Formats: sequence, C-alpha cells, structure tokens
Amino acid sequence: MDIRVKLDDYLTSHDLSAYRLAKAAQGRAAQGSIYALARGDAKRLDLNTLAAVMGALEELTGERVTFDDLLERAEPGQVRLTAAGVPYTGDEETDAVLNEHPDILERVRRQQAGETTSRPLREIMEELGF
Repeated sequence: MDIRVKLDDYLTSHDLSAYRLAKAAQGRAAQGSIYALARGDAKRLDLNTLAAVMGALEELTGERVTFDDLLERAEPGQVRLTAAGVPYTGDEETDAVLNEHPDILERVRRQQAGETTSRPLREIMEELGF
C-alpha cells in the first residue's frame, strides 16, 4: 500500500490555495515542501512539516485538521484524479483549472459540438456600453 497526500483536495474544498497555505506556514515549513505536498508529488513526508501544515490549516479554516483529512492509504499505481475526473497532468496551471472548474471538459465538448457559441469580448463590451 502507498500513502496518498490529499492536501490539494482539502485546499480545494476549503477554497484555499497552496500559496495562501505557504504564507500562513511561513517560518514553520518550507514553501517548496508545501507546494510538493499540494501537487501530490512529495517523495517523503516530514512529520514536522505535516504538523506545520495542519496548524496553518487550522488557523486558516478555524477547524480541527486530522491526519485523515490529509492522508489516505492507496493501492500501488492508483491514479489520482482531478475534480474534473481525469488524471493530474503534472502541469500546475492545467491541474488548477481542472480542479477549479470540474465541468470544464463538458463545456469544451459542448463548444466543439456547436451546442454553445462564443462571442468576442469587444462585442460584449460594446453591448454593455464600455
């Protein structure tokens, strides 16, 4: 069995960013360690870093944070999925979009199928009087 870090899931469900967490944990945990944990690609887990992350999350949310909130046992090779239901790409920006807009792939599919239309921003601005 492997251990999977669910920090990104926790951050998303509490409308927080890894950047905000890193700022809150400044001086207690390295920023790079927090980003690696949030991406789910940390190679090892330092207990002092985990304690600092949990403390900072408690400060930010006002809620008690447990190990179960941040860690889970996973079968080897289990693929971690974004909120959009597809595997993480490894690209931070793409993964953020897939997590923040779980319906993005369906929206793109509808656009490509001609079920929705796009209008140029200039046209919309003119319509609104800008």
